[in-house]
Amino acid sequence: MKKLLLVVLLPFTMIGQHTLKGNFAVEDGYKFAILYRIAPGNLFYVTDSNMNTEGVLEIPLSEDAIPGVYRLVYNLPQDEHFFDFLYNGNEDVELNFSEDKDVTYITSDDNIRWSNYRKELKDFDIEITGLMTATEVSKKDTKKVLKRKKKWFKEVQEAAKGTFSETFITNTQPYIADNFESKSNYNAKAKEAHLKHLDFSNPLIQNSSIPLEQSLKYIFTFVDQDNITVSREENMDAIAESLKMVKTSYQINLLENIYNFLVAQQEVKEANYLAKKHLIPLAQATSKLDLANRLKTYMSLSIGSVAPTFMWTDYDPETDTKTTNSLNDIEGHENYVIVFWSSLCSHCLKEIPLLHKKIEEIEEREIKVIAVGLEDFEEEWAPKAAQFPKFINVIGLGKWDNEIGNKYDVTATPSYFFLDSEKKIKAKPETLEELLLLIDARE
Repeated sequence: MKKLLLVVLLPFTMIGQHTLKGNFAVEDGYKFAILYRIAPGNLFYVTDSNMNTEGVLEIPLSEDAIPGVYRLVYNLPQDEHFFDFLYNGNEDVELNFSEDKDVTYITSDDNIRWSNYRKELKDFDIEITGLMTATEVSKKDTKKVLKRKKKWFKEVQEAAKGTFSETFITNTQPYIADNFESKSNYNAKAKEAHLKHLDFSNPLIQNSSIPLEQSLKYIFTFVDQDNITVSREENMDAIAESLKMVKTSYQINLLENIYNFLVAQQEVKEANYLAKKHLIPLAQATSKLDLANRLKTYMSLSIGSVAPTFMWTDYDPETDTKTTNSLNDIEGHENYVIVFWSSLCSHCLKEIPLLHKKIEEIEEREIKVIAVGLEDFEEEWAPKAAQFPKFINVIGLGKWDNEIGNKYDVTATPSYFFLDSEKKIKAKPETLEELLLLIDARE
């Protein structure tokens, strides 16, 4: 979703043909709002406005405003405080915004219809899921609900005919069952219908959050509970297959948004599967090498992956000899810690001595620390590194442009990686306290 927050300026004439008006009079109210138009991969900036002292927002919508899906950001951070609405170019949009962040439309037939449809569909989904997850599925009760749902959707379709909201309702059409035989049969047909009605090539649909919402719903809803990961992978394959009808740039855009969501939710296996099978090949085929490298880096640093190896040179002043070593060469320890630090980092100078003190209390075979100093000059690093003889001290010259740091996607110091005996990444603690807890809890 954060990918969508790339802002591209769009000229906007403030001669109002229609108006967006919102009542945001809530406790600790809001001060401003920013209006965007949604497009694949971007949010086009339209305008912004302050709310008045009573919490009312009023934004003129010009004659040049393109019909489509718009996003109103009402607070920061932007990716947490927003809602989307339809603008058909022919009507004002007026709404109330409640304390619990619920939007109720007062004017705009399309938004009232679209909003009600989504709420009622959600209610049906909850009711049907409740019936389906019961110990014993009641065919009688299920048939009643499905009959009501069929009647309801027919009425929705009739009311939406010829309106701007019809396209959005059609593309999110749920499975409408004529009968109910069994739970497995119903789920199979519902899964088949989900992507059948979603037209990825429709420009209006592309310029909305619907493809992402519907794709995520498909991935996480239609799964075999006994084999969840494989089911999700198969669902991602189905989405990638459905996307082949559209331009490669849009395929990449949507799949990357799905990937970003999976990463944010820490669904590591699913994110890496999508990257390896679909996104990386597409990125490489279109010369999007930065994207391909970012995906590969995340994959190599995922929990359970073998830590990327690296090399360094040790110098023995007594024999005046240099020895090249690598992470792969170190053996015989139950756990390993890789820490990136800097001799000019105040946090590091507090934490690294504490870590060294902890390691001094532990048998060497249990934990080995490889401390990589990201430095501009060796002269500043060497005397400080000498204070930590229990560590394997490695200098990474070039600081933020160092090969080892780049392999580990290090953007701040100190950064910690906790490995098992096979050098697989077990954890990436964000603080020294978390690392010390891992050290104490080791088996």
